Amino acid sequence: MTTEFPTNPPPPKSKIPRLLRLIVWTRFLSAIAVVSSLLATVLMLLIGSQNTLKAFVVFFAEHPETVGDLEPGEEATLLLLESLDNFLVGLAFLYFAYGIYSLFISLNPSIPEFIPQWLKVSNIATLKKTLLELLVVLLSVVFVKGLLETVSTTGLHWDFLVIPLSIVAIALSIRLMNLGETE
Repeated sequence: MTTEFPTNPPPPKSKIPRLLRLIVWTRFLSAIAVVSSLLATVLMLLIGSQNTLKAFVVFFAEHPETVGDLEPGEEATLLLLESLDNFLVGLAFLYFAYGIYSLFISLNPSIPEFIPQWLKVSNIATLKKTLLELLVVLLSVVFVKGLLETVSTTGLHWDFLVIPLSIVAIALSIRLMNLGETE
């Protein structure tokens, strides 16, 4: 009686595919960042809307309550700048949420046509660069708001130059990132 041995033994069961499947499924942990950012977007838009309504109330009030030496128009302007800041932060959270979703959760490489161009995120470098550009705009708004508050109440001090210097430093870093992309 002859016993035949298989010429090709079955491959041993490998743990690598199971590990890879586990790694692929961990991308859904980034959904926590997406949902949190969307909630933060809604909150910042509500806060910005509240500040806008406060600006109208302060400006059109019959008996305005002055804050320090500020006139109602100046106080309304500061509240509107604050709401602009809130709206920009909300949009930053929205962009971050969509960027994380498209980079980590959505595996569909084709981007729908109805998505605006500014929301299309192709890689993490694009996400970082756009968020840095938005940070420059946010810091500019904070600087103008702080400048208006400081000039109207106490006057300028040398330490107020920190914000414009940081704006210049971030803008230069963005410029250096753009130079690296063109080469």
